[in-house]
Parts: sequence; structure tokens; C-alpha cells
Amino acid sequence: MRHLPLLCCFALCWSAPSAPALPCASPGLQSEANADHAAERRRILHLASGQKIRVLSRFVDDHWEYRSKSGWKALADGAVLSSALESELLREWNTRRAALDLRDLAARVLLADWGATAGLMTEVLAELDATLTFEPDHVGAREVLKKHWFFSVPSLQGTADELAASEEELLRFGAAQTPSGRELAALELARHPEKSAFLPRLVRELHSNVVTRRSFATLVLRRVYPGQEARPLMMHAVLDASADVRQGSALALKAANEPALCVPILRAMKSRSPLVRTYAVEALGFMGYAAAVEPLVQSLSAAQSSGGGADRLPHSNIFIGRQVAYVQDFDVEVAMFQAVADPSVNVLIEGSVLDVAVAGELEMSFATESLAIQNSLAKLTNEMPGRSARAWLAWWEKNASKWRSEELSRPKTG
Repeated sequence: MRHLPLLCCFALCWSAPSAPALPCASPGLQSEANADHAAERRRILHLASGQKIRVLSRFVDDHWEYRSKSGWKALADGAVLSSALESELLREWNTRRAALDLRDLAARVLLADWGATAGLMTEVLAELDATLTFEPDHVGAREVLKKHWFFSVPSLQGTADELAASEEELLRFGAAQTPSGRELAALELARHPEKSAFLPRLVRELHSNVVTRRSFATLVLRRVYPGQEARPLMMHAVLDASADVRQGSALALKAANEPALCVPILRAMKSRSPLVRTYAVEALGFMGYAAAVEPLVQSLSAAQSSGGGADRLPHSNIFIGRQVAYVQDFDVEVAMFQAVADPSVNVLIEGSVLDVAVAGELEMSFATESLAIQNSLAKLTNEMPGRSARAWLAWWEKNASKWRSEELSRPKTG
């Protein structure tokens, strides 16, 4: 099935017939009982089929018409249950949104649900995209996407050959979408008739040269196959060059709900590469397992001792110069009828010795790793004692017993 573009000019919108009525007493959201229906205005028409169309419309000769590219088209008698002026709905939307604290994601999702019920799909998608960008697994935002129909996605149907083509089209479609569009594509892949056969192909997507395809593959693994293919996900969580892919892989490991998956990532924290160590720390923060708190604090303490607590920086020396040989003196030996002069050769050294202390690299490595550890600890503990290693170590002294419980690190599987 061909899919409609995300922001089509026709703006066709549909929600389930069982969707609740508009939760608002504002006159702009009611049917235009007292309005001039004959006027050509942009409206959102609520149809008996459950669809909502956002179009330029008018009421002529006891039926509704809407403007299309080819001209005015009539809707059947009784097809429109109610209408609302787009301008009134947008005014109500803007009023509600201005009253929100945008840091309150739950309130933003409630606003999105109201907007989707009203038919403001473009504005709702932008709101849900912002919510999912800040919190990729937000349950409320995902429920709104399941509840309302926003736009068509490629469907999985047909023979084996057609199914393979549909898979490719859907993977390509999902990789090109915003967070909301990706969730809708993942919902379609969750209805795959042969999930076990599709899994190897999805794993191959992790090796794609296209970053967005790798990132979308981690989302599908997280939504459709939680707990499976942990090994490639761990590799990409630490070694992938893309921050989006690393985060998506770590979140897929979180969906497995298995604290033992922290162990290989903790080993990566001992790498000689500062970049790998930093990526491993970030992955632990996204994975969300409380068992990682104590190792992260220990790493923070070690990093402070080695990188930030030493008064004497490591030094190196290099000599630049030359050596010149010369005759310093002669040792004279006198024998019968002869004299022998034995020359005494010495070496003259000239040049300079340079003393070098490498400070910048060590300080940068310590600062980067320390900040990454603090950010991950904040994600795992929902605490923020300060923005320094010393503050976190002081916090650990007071709360260590809470985060050393064996229950936190006990594997849930064999």
C-alpha cells in the first residue's frame, strides 16, 4: 500500500471511532451550529466514518464540499457529523500550550491527545516528536500514537517475494522518519507474520552504512524483539560512531531487563582508549540498571585520583645537541734514543636538554570521563548532588548501602 507523506497538503486525519469526545467546553471546538457554514473557511470536518479532514470547505445545497486540487468535491449527505473552524482550534491549542510547563512531559502528552482528537495532527506530531526526543520510551506518547491514526505506512502483506519488498520499503520509510513516524513504522513491523524469519534481516541492518537505518533497527529490536541479539547491540552501544545508534542500542539492552548485560560494558570501561571508556559510561547511563551505580562511582574515584588529584605531572626529557672530539693533551714517554707522544682525546658536548610535562591531554581525558560518569549517575539515581566528582563521592559515602544491594545486580536469567 502506498503511504501518504507525513505532512500532506490534504491533511487527511483519522482516529478510532471509539475515541472520547473533545474534552473542552470552548465554543471553537463545538460543531458550528451558529456559524455561517456557507462561507469558504478552513475547517476540520468530523466524518461519520471516523475520519477527520482538515480542508477548505463550505456548506452548499444541504451538503458539504471541500476544495481539492481539481476543484470542489461534494461529500454525501450525512457524511459530516460536525465541523470546527481551524482558526478556533489553533487558538485553543496555542492557549493550552502557552499555559503548560514544557518540562512536564505528561502534560504535553495530554495536550497531544486532545489535539489529535480535535484533528490537529501536524501540531500533535511536533509535540510528540519533542517528547520522544527527550524521553525515547515515553509510554504516554506511544499510547497516543497507537490510539490515533496519523498517516499511512507501508503495509506488510502479499506473497513471500512481495513481503520482502514490503520489508525493505518499511525499513527505508522508518529510517527517514521523525521519532513519531518511526514508532508508527515499528508498530507495523510488530505485526509481521513471520517475526522469527525477519530477525536476521533486522540484525543485518545494524551493519548498514546508513546511520538512520542502523538507528531505526535498534528501535525495532527494542520494540519487537526485547532481550534478543544482545551481543551485536552491546558492540554498537560502545563502538558505533553514531551517538544515535549508541543510544538506541543501549536502550534496546535496557528493554531486555537483564542487569547481567552490564558486565561486558563495565569491561569496556577498562579500555586503553579514552573514547571507548566514555562511550561505555554513556551506555550504562542509558541502559538504566542500578547495578552499574557502584562501578561508576569507583571509576569516578579512580579517575579523580589518577587524573585530577596528582600535584606532580609526568615529565619527559629530550636532549638536542652535538658532540665534538678534540685532542686535549699528549702523554710523552722518553726512551733510549726516542720520544713517544700519546695523544689524549676528549669529547666536547654542546646543546640543550628540554623538560616536557604533558598536562592538556590528561586534564581533557579526566574532565570528559568525569562528566560522562556524573551524567550517567544522574540518569541511574535521579539525583544531582553537584557538578563535580567530589560532590558525587560525598553523596556515595551517605548512600552507598542503598546501591550495594545484591538484588540490584542479580541476573534474571541463566
